Amino acid sequence: MTRTFKCICLLFFLSFTSSLAQDQYIFEIDSLIHIKNPRNFNGVILITKKGKVQYSRAYGIRDIYDPVSLQMDDRFEIMSNTKQITAVLLLQEAEKGKVDLQAPISRYLDDLTEPWADSVTVHQLLNHTHGITDLNKPLAFKPGSDFKYGNLSNILLGKIIEKVSGQSYKSAAENLFRKLGMNDTFCYLKEEQRKRVTGHRADRNIFSTVEESFITDENLPADGIVTTAKGLSIWNDALHEGKILTPEMYRFMTTPSAMSQHDVSEKKKQAMVIISE
Repeated sequence: MTRTFKCICLLFFLSFTSSLAQDQYIFEIDSLIHIKNPRNFNGVILITKKGKVQYSRAYGIRDIYDPVSLQMDDRFEIMSNTKQITAVLLLQEAEKGKVDLQAPISRYLDDLTEPWADSVTVHQLLNHTHGITDLNKPLAFKPGSDFKYGNLSNILLGKIIEKVSGQSYKSAAENLFRKLGMNDTFCYLKEEQRKRVTGHRADRNIFSTVEESFITDENLPADGIVTTAKGLSIWNDALHEGKILTPEMYRFMTTPSAMSQHDVSEKKKQAMVIISE
């Protein structure tokens, strides 16, 4: 009986200390979010650890002209975070043997007329070292010799995905989302406004709403995914826990293969991986 009582006390103590630690964790994050300089935080935060929610809060409003409070299940246009999803869809086709990452893109995009289509590889589209600035112009640099980030590479990757999979980019992406249980995640559709948060732009710290989305059918593989904080959490866990790609392909995706110099903040080039924007 005494031993049982000690075990119960120990379990209570561990549960109590764990609760205190969690409360302190939440308090410390709250204290950062409540800093009002240079402005109040407006957005949704979801922090998970090993699939378990550690912190979950929605702050502020959905629209500066229609101040409805943000909710955890509100949907956001995630813009360039879409590129990571496009990379995964392409790498899945490579796992199936339908895409050779070192092959020239002309193998899959036979409508390209510039001669560089025979020298730029699929991998160079993935890591933005292709040198393409316009489909009808010469390359800005020799493929593989430099890094230049942009949407065009992912637009072309989307076309490759469609070519080898026999389905639209939208179908390929949303089939994967359903498989992962990302039920509030989808490709942008102008008519689907339910719980989608209004975009905002800032000019000299003055905010205004974005009346028309930047997303089009053309740039869908670069900017076009809409999801919730929970959806991104599911994606993150699935990707990094090996539920989407094989270990070999995941290592390929997360191993640096190019160097990039940020236009504003960096004075020297930093290593880049496919998983990065």
